[in-house]
Amino acid sequence: MEESKLSLISFYYDMSNKSRSLLSDNEFEDLDLNEFFSAVDFTSSCVGQQYLYSILRHGGLSGIDKYETLINELTRNKILRKKLVDILAKLKNTDAYNIASLLSENIPNPSSHKLLLLSICRFLPFLFAGITLLTHGLVWLILFIITFISNLILHYASKKNIYQYYFSIPQLVRLLKQMDSLVKERQILFINEEIVQTLDELKILRKRLKVFNMGIRLESDLAILAYLISELRSIFFLTEAYTINKALCLLNGKRKKISDIFCFWGILDTLCSISFLREQLPYYCLPSEVIKGERLHAVEVYHPLIPNAVSNSIVVQTKSVLITGSNMSGKTSFIRTIGINLLSGKVLHTCFARDFAISSKVNILSAIHLTDDLLGGKSYFLSEVDAIKRMIDSVSAASSLFLLDEPFKGTNTKERVAISKAVLSALAKENNIVFVSTHDIELSRLLESDYDLYHFTESVRDGRLTFDYKLKAGVTSERNAIKILEICHYPDDIIRDAYDIVDQLEYK
Repeated sequence: MEESKLSLISFYYDMSNKSRSLLSDNEFEDLDLNEFFSAVDFTSSCVGQQYLYSILRHGGLSGIDKYETLINELTRNKILRKKLVDILAKLKNTDAYNIASLLSENIPNPSSHKLLLLSICRFLPFLFAGITLLTHGLVWLILFIITFISNLILHYASKKNIYQYYFSIPQLVRLLKQMDSLVKERQILFINEEIVQTLDELKILRKRLKVFNMGIRLESDLAILAYLISELRSIFFLTEAYTINKALCLLNGKRKKISDIFCFWGILDTLCSISFLREQLPYYCLPSEVIKGERLHAVEVYHPLIPNAVSNSIVVQTKSVLITGSNMSGKTSFIRTIGINLLSGKVLHTCFARDFAISSKVNILSAIHLTDDLLGGKSYFLSEVDAIKRMIDSVSAASSLFLLDEPFKGTNTKERVAISKAVLSALAKENNIVFVSTHDIELSRLLESDYDLYHFTESVRDGRLTFDYKLKAGVTSERNAIKILEICHYPDDIIRDAYDIVDQLEYK
């Protein structure tokens, strides 16, 4: 997704939920959630897109489960869904991303003196023009010219101040107008039964904003002549300046109700999106709570971003999970699969599995896709230390799912094994679940009291490397790394030397 478009989509999250987010930037990148968002986004409007991104980025329970009956109705009644989608699509213009700014910015209220000045000045040119026509007096003509020039200054001074709302306010008017059409479908009022009353209470605001909306439409769509006539009318009577300043006074007081409308629209669009998403999946399930004696139960779980993904099943009872295996065998993808299913269950009430059960109170913390922070002056190892320190600090704060991929690989073997054993034992305490992948077979023996052992394998046959991507119990017994070098035609002397060293190390 383009960076510029992502910044527009994320704006609602940035100004509303960012400080309360349960997912850090680290987890968002580790789980490839930008790509996941693109894959699950079937929204029809900019508002719906912003709302979907916001709840996904927040990472907590979204409340979508309360609307499961409505999702099923949308899936079953495609005529209703199409009717709703056609209305929602009225806010697909990118200008609609700007509506969110009206929910966050503290819009300055014009002073009472300014409103009084505008209310008086808007009639003076008309008054003096009328007297001039009746009396043909030069004084009245001069007064007419002075008041017209004054209104000209007031008009463009006001236009400069409200220019920042030239995209958001017309789209807000469109949102309110289309809401009238939406609420005619009685089935969707389940989302918020008070939304009709909220719309009624915003009628005065809509009326005040109509003139401003017409000005924008004329400026952008009609001929230059029509625009000039509109501008002259606005200058002569200060129509735009007076109306918009009165509307800005109302906007601050109505922000909560506008937010209710925004969320209603966003939830509905998200529900339609989920119904479309489920139709695209090979299979899915609703998340459920685990039974006594289990902490995670996943049956034929798969990753939604992997084409023709191989599914796996796992049950976590008292211990956590340590996975061994070679590169590309599926370790990291499986760890991400567990994380993405927990997140999707909480946010979209949809899991990519036959069955997926885990406590909904579990939070996600990860250390998977770490890199050097050159600008911040941090090495890979130090970045990893910081990420895992966050996990350690949260061990007793709440139940967490910790996802780690080859921890502490930025240091030497002896210290890596020692640190990994100490850290992984600490993380497995309380009611936390740890999924960790490693190449260090030594950890299997050191952690077997706290971790169930699993592995992925590859096969080397007839000079070809193949993977089945199936999770297997126990520790991997395959040693195919040197065979892979042979497949890649490394020199024979290097291959022989490597085998000799392995034999020596095993003897010791």
